[in-house]
Amino acid sequence: MAAKKAQNDQEKGTKSTTARLEDGTIQVTLTIPQENVKKAREVGLAHLIEKLEIPGFRKGKAPTDIALKHIDKQKIFDGILEHVLPKAYTQALKEHNLQPITSPRFELLSTDDDKDWSIRVVICELPNVELGNYKKSISTATSSNTIWVPGKDSSAGPLVMSSSPNDSDKAKKPSKEEKEQLVIKTLIEETKVNVPRPLIEDEVSHRLSQLIDQTQRLGLTVEQYLSSTGKSIDQVKKDYELQANDSIKLLLVLNKIAEEEKIAITDDEINQIFQASFNATSDKTVEGPRDEQKRYIKSLLLRRKALDSLVSLI
Repeated sequence: MAAKKAQNDQEKGTKSTTARLEDGTIQVTLTIPQENVKKAREVGLAHLIEKLEIPGFRKGKAPTDIALKHIDKQKIFDGILEHVLPKAYTQALKEHNLQPITSPRFELLSTDDDKDWSIRVVICELPNVELGNYKKSISTATSSNTIWVPGKDSSAGPLVMSSSPNDSDKAKKPSKEEKEQLVIKTLIEETKVNVPRPLIEDEVSHRLSQLIDQTQRLGLTVEQYLSSTGKSIDQVKKDYELQANDSIKLLLVLNKIAEEEKIAITDDEINQIFQASFNATSDKTVEGPRDEQKRYIKSLLLRRKALDSLVSLI
């Protein structure tokens, strides 16, 4: 009962302000009254003492002054945050009508004793996507019957004729993969999306983790791999940032196109993909995808259909 009352009290007096950066990043600054911090400390400390075993005392029955000598201060601090942050953060989201698409990043600005605590939360919402006349852009890019092929004569310009190696005078009919690359390149260049920094940083971290896993499987250290490529870790991060920006932008653009074109995905389509994926890795039967898996498969199919619909225009 005391814990519930303390949690309710924590909501009182907590203030929050927001600041939106140019890239769409949102900084929420929480100001938590010292009174709420003290009450949270009392609740958290009580929970820690309940689990404490000290010789000469029954479990959880040691006096507070003695118990404090046996409790790590960091645990007390963490307990305070666990009590004050979730409520304060949720309250701020409701107050400012925020709908974050990233996990919050917390930065402790001020946690001095006998003063209000100040905590910054960094999040971002779904950015605005400006498609423009993307169909016309794709049509214009292909009007001269030229197809851009990644890696071929990049100095010749954005669109390069792909020709048969046996007959340089005749244009080769572009493959589906080449058409896809043209569509993707055009969408990235012609649409407008200001990708928030937190999204890019999350993707870069994911790619760096993959790099570490890959080098370990090869029996190499990251340093050895970087030495073989002639790049520094900062250069790799910069490359990953550019790649992350384009890949996230493309994902958001295809989602927007699927929405505007009212592309639909049926449950049968989702189940077919799920079963095909599951059967490829296991001989066991399974009832069907969970809700989270359904959402993931549906998002993949929506983007694939959106891309296919644009490729069909070429």
